[in-house]
Amino acid sequence: MTTSPLSVRNVLLGLLASGSLFASLTACAATTETDISFGGNERHYVVHTPDGIGNRPAPLVVALHGGAGTGAIMESQTGLDSVADQNGFIVVYPDGIGRAWNAGSCCATPMKDNVDDVGFVRAVIADVKHHYAVDTSRVYGTGFSNGAMLLHRIACDAPDTFVAIAPVSGGPMVSNCNERQPIPTLLIQGRADPRIPWDGGVFQGSYRPSIKDIVSRFGKRNECSTQEQQTYDADGVQCLTLGGCRSGDEVSWCGLAGAGHQWPGGKTYLKFLLGANNERFNASQKIWSFFSKYQKKN
Repeated sequence: MTTSPLSVRNVLLGLLASGSLFASLTACAATTETDISFGGNERHYVVHTPDGIGNRPAPLVVALHGGAGTGAIMESQTGLDSVADQNGFIVVYPDGIGRAWNAGSCCATPMKDNVDDVGFVRAVIADVKHHYAVDTSRVYGTGFSNGAMLLHRIACDAPDTFVAIAPVSGGPMVSNCNERQPIPTLLIQGRADPRIPWDGGVFQGSYRPSIKDIVSRFGKRNECSTQEQQTYDADGVQCLTLGGCRSGDEVSWCGLAGAGHQWPGGKTYLKFLLGANNERFNASQKIWSFFSKYQKKN
């Protein structure tokens, strides 16, 4: 394993100059890059640890980038580091091969080469646990676009990986799914997304399921009723949840009117191609609020 400091560099220089390095080292937020070998390839991830974490076990959030993205782009796009610093959790941003993930029927080289990205994400989590104090009862997963698709695949192929998931603008791209284990799920998507149609449809040769179908799928998995309860309606955003989930594992979803293929409240990319963002709704804060309610059951 090789690790190289990023944003922590300037902080350390200042601490050296003031003579307070050793007293402050464990209190500083830090972002580092790490390489690991997996499946015959050298793989890479970025990890952010919050201020004042010390040796106290902290929750871990895995954030999977979208197609043509990287872990570093996901870090910048989502603003999750700021939420992590405010709430005391670790964030890890893995890199896909060729800036994509094998989510099943999508996407690009990893799909064509049948790359084991489910295994890779699990290896990243194990590596982070080895080097950092992680609360193993509080490991969560989120992802955007192709990363959200991989998140769905992990919830199918390895359902014990995450305590709760929050896919943003991406649905399941696998035909077979182990749905015996319930999992708390929050779905977030723009209603005007040109790549992941709200009502379902084909994009670039593969079918993208509708939000309605995905909610139904998780509702059955979590033994919920079909009754919908509105939990939020403001700023062009409507959030709903299914009632009566026998497993106690929530299924919720938020639709953003007029929003395209963007991370809500995050950095906007290629608006002319991907559509508008919604700057008034912070998906990263919403996701952590959702995750913080869940801990692995005994």
